Amino acid sequence: MSFDPERFHPERVAAALADPARLAVLDRTGLMSSEPEQAFDRWAALAARALRAPIALITLFDDRRQYLKSVIGLEGAEPIRTAPAQLSICQYVISGASPLAVDDARDHPQLADHVGVVEHGIVAYAGTPITVHGQPVGSLCVTQQEPRGWTAADLALLGDFSDAIAGEIALRLAAGALGRANALVAAHNRIHELISADAPLREILDEVVLSIEGYDPRLRGSVLLLDAVLRTVHHGAAPTLPPEYLAKLEGLVIGPEVGSCGSAAFHGVEVVSADLETDPRWAPFRELAREHGLRHCWSFPILGAGGDVLGTFGLYGSAPREPTEEHRRFIRDAAHLAGIAIQRQRATDELVHRATHDPLTGLPNRTLLFDRLTHALARGRRSGTSLAVLFIDLDRLKLVNDTLGHEVGDAVLREVAERISGCVRPGDTVARFGGDEFIAVCEGIDPDGATVIADRIIEAVMAAKRGAAGGMSPTASVGIAVVPGGEVDAHEAIRRADEAMYAAKEEGGNRHRHGPGQAAEGAGRRLEVEAALRGALDRGEFHLVAQPVARFLDGSTHGVEALLRWTHPELGEVGPDEFVPIAEETGLIDAIGAWVLRESCAAIADVHRATGTALALGVNVSPRQLRHPAFAAGVQASLSDSGLRPERLVVEITETALLGSDPATAHTLAELRALGVQLVLDDFGTGFSSLSMLKERPIDGIKIDRSFVAGLPADTSSGAIVAAVVGMAHALGRTVTAEGIETSEQLAFLRALGCDLAQGYLLGRPMPFAELEAWLTTPAVGKS
Repeated sequence: MSFDPERFHPERVAAALADPARLAVLDRTGLMSSEPEQAFDRWAALAARALRAPIALITLFDDRRQYLKSVIGLEGAEPIRTAPAQLSICQYVISGASPLAVDDARDHPQLADHVGVVEHGIVAYAGTPITVHGQPVGSLCVTQQEPRGWTAADLALLGDFSDAIAGEIALRLAAGALGRANALVAAHNRIHELISADAPLREILDEVVLSIEGYDPRLRGSVLLLDAVLRTVHHGAAPTLPPEYLAKLEGLVIGPEVGSCGSAAFHGVEVVSADLETDPRWAPFRELAREHGLRHCWSFPILGAGGDVLGTFGLYGSAPREPTEEHRRFIRDAAHLAGIAIQRQRATDELVHRATHDPLTGLPNRTLLFDRLTHALARGRRSGTSLAVLFIDLDRLKLVNDTLGHEVGDAVLREVAERISGCVRPGDTVARFGGDEFIAVCEGIDPDGATVIADRIIEAVMAAKRGAAGGMSPTASVGIAVVPGGEVDAHEAIRRADEAMYAAKEEGGNRHRHGPGQAAEGAGRRLEVEAALRGALDRGEFHLVAQPVARFLDGSTHGVEALLRWTHPELGEVGPDEFVPIAEETGLIDAIGAWVLRESCAAIADVHRATGTALALGVNVSPRQLRHPAFAAGVQASLSDSGLRPERLVVEITETALLGSDPATAHTLAELRALGVQLVLDDFGTGFSSLSMLKERPIDGIKIDRSFVAGLPADTSSGAIVAAVVGMAHALGRTVTAEGIETSEQLAFLRALGCDLAQGYLLGRPMPFAELEAWLTTPAVGKS
């Protein structure tokens, strides 16, 4: 029989074996990784008997290996099921995609030295491809150890057997596809039921992802939701992907070349990254993908009814791979279902928002106000704190409406709503109560603090639409009711504030009044301090001092805590206890805190360069700073500019900063942890939830508040508390710093309890950073 020499060319053979279309069909059969089966052995035995040949083989090929699915009559080959493809004559059946018949292999230079001829004595060979869905996935061959002249009838009969085997494989594929399709239909029915039942969006999206993973278990899916305003993506569902991986993608800004999902969301088209190791879009995330064993990502946009991008559907796998057309079809269907669920949820959210918010100003309405106030009062009851209700009534809005029209009046209301919202603190609630009335609810505040906010509101309302309203801008009467949590219900709290508001109106309006017995003493001083504080940083009125922190073990100096001081030319020395709360309420703490961080890092770095002593630096940080999205970046910049190593910076935070589940604070703490900065819980034991915080939050140490140290060693209750805290902290791997140490008896007692670090006047008073160099030349413990 004549030979086509191209069939044996190595490059043609390699190309045929590596053909993606062929491999895709082979992959769907699942036979390359399956066990031997009697069904295939029967076909091989029938072929051997029908063609009167002693040996018959059914072989399958991927791009590198041959797999002997069935072996009949070849002694010694049964245990060997896989071998390199180049060892098999059957590879040439694949490369030619047609039958191959050899009367005597020893007569052909392409086959004479072949391992099958040399080691197994194969002389005569006849093979035909097993073609499934148009692709040669393997071969059926018969051989013998003496020459044979194969006839056309022999090859036709062998082809019939090959077609029968291919037909059985095709039937299996069809049955598998039908089973998967039925499973998908059932899954989609469940999803439609969940959507109809208004199930939570996360539950629906999880079911959508699991439907695809059920279709192909090698896939791990995720849904990312797009914030169309910020152009960022956020976690929607990913039931089988590692949480650590998802956390790294949270808040990712989309772009034309940002991975697969970021690119798909940006362009609104499918983006397939068959191999993350070679796709340039994945360069910034390649290490992350390697860490979690991800090698491909197929991303399909989730589109709304109007074609707008709602998010992306991403499918990952552990090996480089392209999706098949069947994959694409099912994934598009899943993305469509996800889009229906997302749009339905957004429509529901919009309805809820409309039901709970004022359409003119966008503020919470009465319904939501009473709900929030009720919950705030309950929180106050649990924590033992008070809250303030401010009832705000616009004095001159009717004049604006009557003179300039309701359209101008509505514009004034919208601006007033925005201005009032800007006068309160993050977390406070401002609601439109009706008509020209607004209510602000401020938690954890005293009468003085409520007065400050009321004064801001009055000034802000007077500035609203002063020009557009022809000089007739409204003024505000504000009633203030400060109530302990749990003392009254929401209706009574509002009634008290309303009563105080009418008292302000009766006195001419454009002023505030407290409810009976709540007059704010010291409000004048507070306003004076706030006004002076606004320019203090620019005027250079702040300076830093450093208080040493010593090691109990040997008395050596461990580090210092940076403390902020303010000297005003008229007010004189203003204590941190007075000005820091005001800075936090007004938002000035962000700029002041950033200055403290930069200056203290630079100062301690200078001390290190001058003395060679590497000291830790403790810096107090407020809850508001931790909520700022750029805070961690500011910390990194301060470390970089000063050259201070991250592990030497100790960020001291209060329990208040860790209360609740504020995502912004949690994100900042995670960023600080990633930088290598130490986190210490300050004033430990003075707030609430201390035990759970110590166990669950990412902190490295605690500082026992001075109130527990002051009575030691005589105060046995304080001693017992400190001993318990030290034992608990050490058991959890946290360090313990005792602050406020003023006597040698306190020092000895705390050393015996096992505290790690000591701080107080006994060990060293606060001093300018410039004096640290000289101070370090004397022993740390025992000097002040």
